Amino acid sequence: MPRKPSITFTDRELEIMRILWKLGEASARQIQENLPGDRHYNSVMTIIRVLEKKSHLTHREEGRAHIYRASVDPDMARTRVLRHLVQQVFGGSATSLVLNLVETGDLTASDIEGIRRKMRKA
Repeated sequence: MPRKPSITFTDRELEIMRILWKLGEASARQIQENLPGDRHYNSVMTIIRVLEKKSHLTHREEGRAHIYRASVDPDMARTRVLRHLVQQVFGGSATSLVLNLVETGDLTASDIEGIRRKMRKA
């Protein structure tokens, strides 16, 4: 049975997604030009194909070029990845995730206060 496509992103995939979220849509060449460093066109195309296979990207044809756009918005992608992280790393406990952030010092006092304000509103 084929493996289910991952809902998470590799570092390279996320770079491309960020470019498309910023630009809205772009050709492979435009994506390549916006990536840091000197990325080979074929490498960029390989990652684009993987993202399309995972249903994170779609494309339309414009002449001979394909114009790519994200099929998932950044908030939805963050939610999917966060849910996956909570399930896979923290055993389904969002509390464990938050406590880990507090214990490691990744949340500042103002972050915690902001969380409290949002919780009161919810």
